[in-house]
Amino acid sequence: MKRILAMIFGACLTASPSVAQELIAEYYTSLGAEDMRNSQGQRLGDFCAVVQQDRANFHRFGIRHDGDQSDPVFASREMRARIAGRCRIMPGSEYLPEWVLTGRSRYIWVRVYGIGGQPTELLISEGAG
Repeated sequence: MKRILAMIFGACLTASPSVAQELIAEYYTSLGAEDMRNSQGQRLGDFCAVVQQDRANFHRFGIRHDGDQSDPVFASREMRARIAGRCRIMPGSEYLPEWVLTGRSRYIWVRVYGIGGQPTELLISEGAG
């Protein structure tokens, strides 16, 4: 029994502390028709892919809509790739993915959370205005 308790105690001492996410960026952007297709012109079927294409259009291709803001995170292809699968729709904005995927432009507010400057989650809600 003492041996088991010693092993558990030792494991607790060597376990790394959990690191809290922090807000690393936030921006408003308009998701328009250009954002709903990838660079090859194929229609996107995933809301997070539309958000990712919006950032590629903004940073790489210079395609910007009224109200689009810059962000300090997604200028590189590698960082934009981190958007995939990390979008979380905030309560009250649950309709956004369906609206966007049916071709309707929307103005959104994106809050990027991460650890050590690396994005781990994008919280998305309808933008004001």
